[in-house]
Amino acid sequence: MRSPQIVPPPVETGSTVPDDETIERWALAYLRHAPLSLTLREINRLIAVESIRTGKGPVLDVGCGDGFWWTLRYGGGRDVYGIDISAREVAQAKLRITAELTDVSDVVPFPATKFEEIIGNCSLEHVPDIDGALSNLRKAASASGRLVMFVPTPRWAYQGRLQSWLLKKAPRIAMTVSGAMNGFFQHWHLYDEKVWTRLLAQNGWKVKAVFGLGSSRSEFLFRLFMPPAYMEFVVKKLTGFYPSKLARFIPDSLMSPAAKLVRWAVTDPLVPADSPTAYEYLIIADATELPDR
Repeated sequence: MRSPQIVPPPVETGSTVPDDETIERWALAYLRHAPLSLTLREINRLIAVESIRTGKGPVLDVGCGDGFWWTLRYGGGRDVYGIDISAREVAQAKLRITAELTDVSDVVPFPATKFEEIIGNCSLEHVPDIDGALSNLRKAASASGRLVMFVPTPRWAYQGRLQSWLLKKAPRIAMTVSGAMNGFFQHWHLYDEKVWTRLLAQNGWKVKAVFGLGSSRSEFLFRLFMPPAYMEFVVKKLTGFYPSKLARFIPDSLMSPAAKLVRWAVTDPLVPADSPTAYEYLIIADATELPDR
């Protein structure tokens, strides 16, 4: 099967390409919610998904977490639903969107609703039974539904200057570090775009386009601030929130330089899927006929 052609972002009717002011506003809000490394990733995804947003029907967020994304993202008047396997996260998400505790690999989410847009915001790589998840999402989609998914590239954990150096000088150490990172984040599925295309096709989805996300600037900052982000992640597992939430007590004037830094780092959010700086794929797939099982 041929890899889908890389084309410019399909900016369609109703789509919005965020300006610098909007990006800085998003960054400021996220820096008061999550660590800088995660903020870089999430703002990059927000810009990307807004640039290709289509459809007016209900939207499903797979792995919605606490639903914070939807306090920033333009909803277009649509009904927003979310699912997650964490009861703590779903309880917070219910304050923002319609959310329920659901394992998408086991059941079809919100069976009474057919979704025009389904978003997997770096969630599907964490589902052990990926065929079950993709099949159930197809059953949840309308006949004209679209799946927009972010997943890590196979080599994301080898990026960064230190890992690049280790790959040349001490590949066993580089591979050990890579394995530890993927294990920490529980990445079950690390495939290239060709494999994702086949997996989607056998579960009722036809890939229309694949993009990469990431630049050398965003990757440098992500790696630089990753150690404190790890610590915050552990704290959130224990308390239910990132310590970064304490930043809400810091005036905008003091937080603004960090927000501008994030905006600078994500100026070029979409790159070719095979770019050496791509740490994630943005895969856009349309619903096709359900396969016979």
